[in-house]
Amino acid sequence: MVDFKKRLNKPDIEKRTNPIEIYSTLDRQSIAGPLRPAQYKVLTEWFEKRLNDRDLIIKLHTGEGKTLIGLLILMSKINSGKGPCLYICPNLYLVHQVKKDAKKFGIPFCSIEEDGSLPNDFIEGNKILITHVQKVFNGKTIFGLGNDYIHVNTIILDDSHACIDSIKDSFTISISKSHTVYKRIFNLFSDSLPEQGHGTFLEIENGDYNSFLPIPYWNWIDKSDEILQILSENRDDNKIKFAWSFIKDNITNCQAFISGQVLEISPMHIPIEKFSSFHKAEQRILMSATTQDDSFFIKGLGFDIDAVKKPLENREQKWSGEKMLLIPSLMDDSLDYTTIVNGLIPPFKRNYGIVSLVSSFSKTTTYRDLGAISPESEEIEEVVKDLKKGHFENSVVFANRYDGIDLPDEVCRVLLIDGKPYFYSLSDRYEESNRITSDLVNIKVAQKIEQGLGRSVRGEKDYSIIIIIGADLVKFIKSSRTSKYFSAQTRKQIEIGFDIAQMAIEDISNNTKPIDALKGLMLQSLQRDEGWKEFYLEEMNKVIDSQENINIYEMLVLERDAYLAGFIGDYERAASKIQKIVDDFCFDDSERGWYLQIMARYKYFTSKVESNNLQKSAFLKNHELLKPKEGITYKKINFINEDRIVRIKNYLSDFESYQDLMISVDGVLSDLEFGTDSDKFEAAFRELGLMLGFLSERPDKEFKTGPDNLWCGVGNKYFIFECKSEVDGGRQEINKSEASQMNSHCGWFQDIYGDAVVKRILIIPTKNLAFNANFTHDVEILRKGKLRFLRTNVKSFFKEFSNYDLQSLTDLKINSFLDSHKLDLNSLWTEYSETYYKKK
Repeated sequence: MVDFKKRLNKPDIEKRTNPIEIYSTLDRQSIAGPLRPAQYKVLTEWFEKRLNDRDLIIKLHTGEGKTLIGLLILMSKINSGKGPCLYICPNLYLVHQVKKDAKKFGIPFCSIEEDGSLPNDFIEGNKILITHVQKVFNGKTIFGLGNDYIHVNTIILDDSHACIDSIKDSFTISISKSHTVYKRIFNLFSDSLPEQGHGTFLEIENGDYNSFLPIPYWNWIDKSDEILQILSENRDDNKIKFAWSFIKDNITNCQAFISGQVLEISPMHIPIEKFSSFHKAEQRILMSATTQDDSFFIKGLGFDIDAVKKPLENREQKWSGEKMLLIPSLMDDSLDYTTIVNGLIPPFKRNYGIVSLVSSFSKTTTYRDLGAISPESEEIEEVVKDLKKGHFENSVVFANRYDGIDLPDEVCRVLLIDGKPYFYSLSDRYEESNRITSDLVNIKVAQKIEQGLGRSVRGEKDYSIIIIIGADLVKFIKSSRTSKYFSAQTRKQIEIGFDIAQMAIEDISNNTKPIDALKGLMLQSLQRDEGWKEFYLEEMNKVIDSQENINIYEMLVLERDAYLAGFIGDYERAASKIQKIVDDFCFDDSERGWYLQIMARYKYFTSKVESNNLQKSAFLKNHELLKPKEGITYKKINFINEDRIVRIKNYLSDFESYQDLMISVDGVLSDLEFGTDSDKFEAAFRELGLMLGFLSERPDKEFKTGPDNLWCGVGNKYFIFECKSEVDGGRQEINKSEASQMNSHCGWFQDIYGDAVVKRILIIPTKNLAFNANFTHDVEILRKGKLRFLRTNVKSFFKEFSNYDLQSLTDLKINSFLDSHKLDLNSLWTEYSETYYKKK
């Protein structure tokens, strides 16, 4: 063998540490071209100015090559003798993608061994280890915990927002109803849970998937020894063992939720500091898209505020890729959900892919029935490969997958985003339902939507049509209250979408059919219409990189400090930190209530009386929260001698335009369908009552007692509604449990309101009462057909306002509209419900 090193004019081959120079020496495949300008700029700035930043966030547009940047940074560290280096992906699918890229660029990497051990090439700092987040962040991690850990010099988290979600999951114990742990803990709290919502408790008993309750912290703390014993006996169970290390000594600072199908236990504070390989790394780099808000890295990963405020980014490029956002419901009422889905999803021959992102797994049924492919998690990679091979005839639907799937170029030229993203963990769902005005919650929702918008445009020259459907999603992006949470780039793309909708309305008014106007717009993108391309370019170049003044950094630091103090048992410090959040950052009663409840939890360890007083204050500010052990009684609503028309006019006055009104109306009505999550359905029914001029409340939700919905205030008559929106449409009878629940709430009404005139309505798909069930009061049934009739009439009523100034409608006009659309009191009393049939 010829030793070429002896022929060199230098004794040693110097390893390059500048990532730009490293790239020039790599044995790249021919398809790997030179560095892009953005990559060159970011790598140069990192090497010259940010090399020693302990915490660093790199933000780039989709398609600007974040993966290569990360790999080259780690190669620079390895060549500097500063290994080991770790590249972490949020899931296995992306691990395969990164390894594929590393091979393409000629970058040496290694994988965790088949026996689960760490490779020597990683430990000795010779190669980059590429793995996924679950391998690093779990209670039995091979990287070690606490002081017994593997030293890592530099760690990169790719798609780091998705990584945070995965890290949170690794700390959570989620146990199904069939498991003995679920049954034992359910029995442990079966006496205290009904106090938080008797009707919801009955639904949980009956196995309802979407109904859930938080286990009150005072009951959880008081019974922590029994809980710990139950979990300890099952600590080797796969559902428990990976989180056991973080929970076993911290059970009193865990929160728990129970639904009809699952028990969920998670710590209030995610002790990221236990993962010393990450916590003590010399440099921690997070990869983030430009459209994402990085504030959650402060609380979730313990990042410094300055790292979030000063990311490393390519400031010269304000936007990337072409997105034609189409919102059919804003163009014409006929372009409804069913029309769009039925028109696009069935198989047909085409030279591009159509993909749908839906907000829940239940929604995939509609798509599958129309011929779409709906892959399970383990099938996603194969389905995407098929798309990349040009198998476009069948559309593809992904449920709740807004990140981690790349669908470039022809793989997805048409992307449907169906519905506002849905939170699946019970803790997230609890927070979302209790904090509807919260910046933190709405930023999370906006981020999920932006992640979805980015799936089909993966490069500067890529283009896609993105169709927005689902009234809740349209409302979120249209409302000025929530649209502010999007990035400047996305806000501009949404603004263009509104402009397109207005242009389509003008087109439709010139005798073009609505569906033809929509198809014409789509063809202009697909056939690369020069006018559209130039219009988009001109508008996007107006993007101003400004963010609404949503300063939550200091608030997140306080929240993290409070949770950390609670984790180590310093409850007074924890409570004082939460008090500062209440004093300095809460300008809304629901938010004050949320943080007062957290403070009450910490106070419970030092003063149960003070804790209960705080919990009472929290509940009075936000009825969605835990009902305190004592001190709260239901205050009945009474008929107020105020004209119904006045209340309707007051409702209308909240909207600046007819279009804003109809977006809200559509959002409410879309939730009033069988199959809708019970909480959303009941919330929509409450809103419907307000829309129609009633005093409207949800006693079971707001006061933990009584029916799902109660209307009052018109003619001193009342309506009580018990909602069973999630009952299967094929169900043949009302069962004994449902009848008993209705009877209980009828009795509650009689106890509170005496002989008041009331209409008792059970909303359920069947009118047949089981032979072993009985009603104790006069009850009528509202079924699917009548519910559709009600929705139709409500929408027609509000459409009457299209040609009027909402602020100057006369009482006579509104009253005539109510009569015309059978929404007068007599019609509401007689037209929408029917008598039940008792089976023999």
